[in-house]
Amino acid sequence: MATLALGVVVSALIARSLSPEERGMYYIAVTFALTAIALGHLSVEQAQTALWPDTSRRAVLTANSVPLGLCIGAAAALAALAVAGVLRNVANLPDMWMVAMACAGVPLSMAVLYANNIAFLSDRAQLVAAVMLLGMGFQCLSLIVLGVSGRLTAYSVVVIWTIAAGVSLIVLIGGRNALVGRRADLASALTTCAMGVRFHPGSAAAYLLQRSDVFLLNALAGHRQVGIYSLAVTLAEMSRLVIDVVWQVTLSRQLDEKDRDAAGDTVRIIRLMVVLAIASALIAIGLTSVLVVPVYGHAYATAHQLLVLLLPGILLAGASRPAATYLLGSRSSRIIVYPSVAALILNIGLIVVLIPVWGAAGCAVATGVAYAALAVCQVTLFIRVTGISGRLLLPRVSDFAEITGRLRAASQ
Repeated sequence: MATLALGVVVSALIARSLSPEERGMYYIAVTFALTAIALGHLSVEQAQTALWPDTSRRAVLTANSVPLGLCIGAAAALAALAVAGVLRNVANLPDMWMVAMACAGVPLSMAVLYANNIAFLSDRAQLVAAVMLLGMGFQCLSLIVLGVSGRLTAYSVVVIWTIAAGVSLIVLIGGRNALVGRRADLASALTTCAMGVRFHPGSAAAYLLQRSDVFLLNALAGHRQVGIYSLAVTLAEMSRLVIDVVWQVTLSRQLDEKDRDAAGDTVRIIRLMVVLAIASALIAIGLTSVLVVPVYGHAYATAHQLLVLLLPGILLAGASRPAATYLLGSRSSRIIVYPSVAALILNIGLIVVLIPVWGAAGCAVATGVAYAALAVCQVTLFIRVTGISGRLLLPRVSDFAEITGRLRAASQ
């Protein structure tokens, strides 16, 4: 909840200090860097997840996480800068110095990505939560200082984002005794990368599904539309935070059980996440209908309508992640790759058709439909692989009662 609250504060500070066009510029720069991470990370974290059940590999997977992230991240950052230099005008990218500063955070964020995944697999979700909280807290404090002094610009927001990645990495390493006294192993790193590459087309497609809408909207409609749309995306992702936390906390349990037990756990987790998705959607839509203008300003008023169009698909995709995790355990790359690639193709096709007609709203509709299609595909594959009846995935009255009871107990 603290991370969510800080996220709201950060997004509000940026919206109040920057115009939609300036917000669009910073968002494109950061998204470009995040895309470099997504396309260049070689799905090492998926390979870590697939290899984790072999207990003899865990120590070296842990030791390799940070060095491997820094090395692969540096290569991805250099490749991204080269691409930016060639496609800047075509893609309507912001100033190259802004893009370069964002790319400086790629190696740091890549290392955090790999090490965070190891922490989740080690059942140390509290450490990751602390890292997220401190990183977000640094961003929030820095933005407040610059905002009060009147020095907050699109460029300074990007600089803060990059430094925050470094802060997160320092905290993560400092809190992980498992890294101390261990040495990275090149042969194991190459094995991990080789396995990750098998899953990578699906992982890359899944990320592009999340961000291709931003790049296409930027190219077809400009920075201002991206600025407003990005706020809707940010709010939708915040509303999915509880779902993501539940998935992360239950990750190790899914992977450490035998197949039959893991399938049963996955069914129960999916039901829980569907309930949370319904609750998150109702709360997010209700709150944003009242608070978008007072908190973010009149310039972002249409962000609420875009959120309504985006939210169902994003939450469905979040609720289906346990099914994707179970499928990952099968180590069949086709099961992971094909659904994501198909959803990406669907998304791009719909975006190209709908943005010229409806603008940002068309982009939101296209993305929401693609997310929903991905979720349906993943759940369908899970049902076929396990032989479990689809009816077992539907929430029951007891699921709602269980969550309500836990919330009441937590509030006392």
